[in-house]
Amino acid sequence: MDKRILSEFIDAAGDGNVLYDEKNLFPYKRGSIDGMEEMPETVIKIFHEKSISKVMKIAHKYRIPVIARGGGSSPTGAVVPARKGIVLDMRPLNEIKVNIDDGYVEANAGATLEEVNRELKKYGFFFPPDPSSVSISTVGGAINENSGGMRCARYGVVKDWVLKIDVVLPSGDETSFGESIYKNRGGFNFVDLICGSEGTLCIVKKAYLKIMPFPEKITRIAGFFNTIEESANAIFSIRKNGLNPLILEYADYYGIKAANEIKKWNYPEAHGGMVLVDTDYGENYLNKILKVLEENNAFKIYIPQNEEEYNNIFEIRRIAFAAPGILYSGFIDGDIVVPLSKLRDAIEGINQIRMKNNVYIATCGHAGDGNLHPQVGGNPNNASEWENAKKSVREINDLAVRLGGSISGEHGIGKIKEEEFVGQLKYKNQIKTLEFMKSVKKLFDPENILNPDNFALGGNYD
Repeated sequence: MDKRILSEFIDAAGDGNVLYDEKNLFPYKRGSIDGMEEMPETVIKIFHEKSISKVMKIAHKYRIPVIARGGGSSPTGAVVPARKGIVLDMRPLNEIKVNIDDGYVEANAGATLEEVNRELKKYGFFFPPDPSSVSISTVGGAINENSGGMRCARYGVVKDWVLKIDVVLPSGDETSFGESIYKNRGGFNFVDLICGSEGTLCIVKKAYLKIMPFPEKITRIAGFFNTIEESANAIFSIRKNGLNPLILEYADYYGIKAANEIKKWNYPEAHGGMVLVDTDYGENYLNKILKVLEENNAFKIYIPQNEEEYNNIFEIRRIAFAAPGILYSGFIDGDIVVPLSKLRDAIEGINQIRMKNNVYIATCGHAGDGNLHPQVGGNPNNASEWENAKKSVREINDLAVRLGGSISGEHGIGKIKEEEFVGQLKYKNQIKTLEFMKSVKKLFDPENILNPDNFALGGNYD
């Protein structure tokens, strides 16, 4: 980067907060597991809200691409600086203020969701969305990705909990969207537009998030099944019968087996997988859920009797998500969502793809809202094995679309799912969506400097 421009950024962000040597830039060249990487020209650490506006004014003047980065946990290439340019490290901007009287928490973009909940716990409250990367997922990143998590079955995704956001536009101008009140019909809902926009429209610097009292008591139940049909029917029956668990999760045979291997446990390696349920509605509700599991032929039902068992059962589901990354050198993230009635078809279809292509797939997910994570493992140095892995991912995405679903439930499109995203829109006769997205992008960011490569916004996919 030109030394004169670099000096302007140093003046704007402070001496020591602008990094440009290779050693310091290296950690910012990629996200979590997608394998895509590109070294930025400069990284600017953001410690003060006003620094964002100053930096963006300079970037806008010189048409320099900018990516705002939180914890870097995106698995879709969304935080990779494909056009080099600048990465704004938002993590240092992490102040949190709790407002119990008005029912929200005010958190800067760099605060992690775990830090937010740690602060809220002091008051007996919590922020419900809980992506698996909660310890590193930041408020800004969770908003930009519209993150989900295990509690989505009950509470929905991040956008359902955002009241107001303070932002910086690509021009460097500052504004806010929404209000820190529980109801607001004053104009278009730009908050929902920003949620899930993957950093392409503006930079979130602060958010005002709704909060909930923490449940008094949570009971955890795990049912193990011999067949996919039985486990899928149990999941569907829980929802169809009007039960509303705190979480409703699934882990298949391969996820359970991986947990046993890694942790030296001996949980049933059930070919139909495990259905995990948390409920906070009391004994009567618990009995209804147990009845559903029994009626659908769960051959083993666990109700943890101590904290260790309570945590271990939950860890099976966590490990199922990460199993390919633990067992294989290559990992491809899956993130499909289907109608609830098609969950069994999706799980069975994934199993058929696994056998046909002879690949390792550990399927888990947020079964309560139809969001599955078929995680694929393989060796990138083995050409045929890795090609089969990539082929399987494409076939799984196609399966989701054909079943009336989507190629992403919560991880987003980023830079590695562009073609599949456009294919989904064409299949559903929704290609106008991309046209409108490009128009909105041009309205917010006419110079196309803010994360310009996400969402197929810069490509020609006619």
